Amino acid sequence: MIPPLAGRLFTPAGAATVLVALVALLHLLVAGRFELSGDEAHYALYAYHLDWSYFDHPPMVGWLLATLLPISDSEFVLRLWPVMLSVLSSWLLFQLTQRLYPDSSPWVATVAVALLHSAIIYQLLSMAMVPDSPLVPVGLALALLLHRAVIEGKTMSWLAIGVMFGLAGLSKYTAVLLVFGTALIVLQGQWRQLLTPWLWGGVVIAMVVISPVLWWNLQHDWISISYQLGHGMPERNWSLQRVGLSLLGQFLAYGPLLVVAAVMATLSGINNSRHRFTLFLAWPLLLFFGWNSGYEPSLPHWTLIGWALLLPTAAYWLVTRWANLSVRILAWGGGGYSVVLVLLVHSSLFTPWLPFEDERYPLADLYGWEQAADRALELAAANGVEGSEPLPLYAGNWSFASHIAWYARPAQVKVSDDKYTQNDIWFGSPVVGESAILVVPYQFRNEPQSNGTQRFKQCELRESVPVIFRQRTATSYQLYLCREYLG
Repeated sequence: MIPPLAGRLFTPAGAATVLVALVALLHLLVAGRFELSGDEAHYALYAYHLDWSYFDHPPMVGWLLATLLPISDSEFVLRLWPVMLSVLSSWLLFQLTQRLYPDSSPWVATVAVALLHSAIIYQLLSMAMVPDSPLVPVGLALALLLHRAVIEGKTMSWLAIGVMFGLAGLSKYTAVLLVFGTALIVLQGQWRQLLTPWLWGGVVIAMVVISPVLWWNLQHDWISISYQLGHGMPERNWSLQRVGLSLLGQFLAYGPLLVVAAVMATLSGINNSRHRFTLFLAWPLLLFFGWNSGYEPSLPHWTLIGWALLLPTAAYWLVTRWANLSVRILAWGGGGYSVVLVLLVHSSLFTPWLPFEDERYPLADLYGWEQAADRALELAAANGVEGSEPLPLYAGNWSFASHIAWYARPAQVKVSDDKYTQNDIWFGSPVVGESAILVVPYQFRNEPQSNGTQRFKQCELRESVPVIFRQRTATSYQLYLCREYLG
């Protein structure tokens, strides 16, 4: 599967190193060229408002970002963590693949790393700090240690496994699904592992590591658990159409090469104990989100750790079947799909070149929030009652509020809907009768139910803040003076 020239110039580890270094350099070139996304801003606020845990996610993403804030709060610096974690994930995946397939082609590990970076969703998350950013390297490290404990018989590794489970729990609640895969591996002829004190020592360590999350939830009536259960068991009927849309999203986000190779490797390897190691770890998570997407469409990055754990087996399947013409067509065609998407996305983030009509730039959500926040603060101060504090800022949902709150900090930014979110904890809930400056992105200007204007007795458009690219208006932000919040 490796071109002859590459095989002559590089060792497998050298080729993987060059690939990861080039991708990291590409990320660093564009990392400071655009503003934080809604998710990024939300988790950056975690770092600004440090706590033991948070409403919607555990604290790891905020704790890591907090180490950078003393250096700088720039977009470039805040994106250093996801770039570094992506490099770490690549190294761990290389090590895991070598450990699983020591007798196979030495290039299997290199192919596994290439598959990881072929996914456009992974390329995006390698520049955006979200809970999955630390979860992926922690999950891969967990798999490595689990191999040492169960397959190699080094039972003291269960103590380190406990640490990894704890760190996974501090990263994202869905890490609990890795417990089911671990149980399947242990019970597959390795049930005597349950008798070792090291395993139970690891359980104790895991509980100690995640204790900040438990303590915070105990103080907040377990609202995180209720929120996550609402995702897992929403009050709606299961729909095959929603499953289909979610699977299509997965296919496009991870690419045909990765998805087809992973699925085919699963079908051909289920009877092989060496393959089942990663299959057992990955598929409980993938099947959970696949089924649950019938109730609520799953976002592509929710399954990232599952796909990452399948990559050693997918790479093995590709390398060992390279003589098959259909496999080569899949590899070159799927690889071309990924390269085109990677170049398209990174070039458009480096400089906005995509064609657009006025107010319709495709990536408008990544620009102009700082301008809007600055002007909203000026209006809030100018319209406050003389001698009192400025008016609070409002936004129609948590994502808009996170954008504004990050760039307007430490100002209060409340969410106008009736959902209880992390913003209510940080800034307080909306107050009936309160006046505010409401920030509305242009594309939501005619949606009063979602943009927040419907929640007030009266809203008056005071200003429009334009975002200009190439002498054209890419988007704008509507600033309203709203009176008497209705609840």
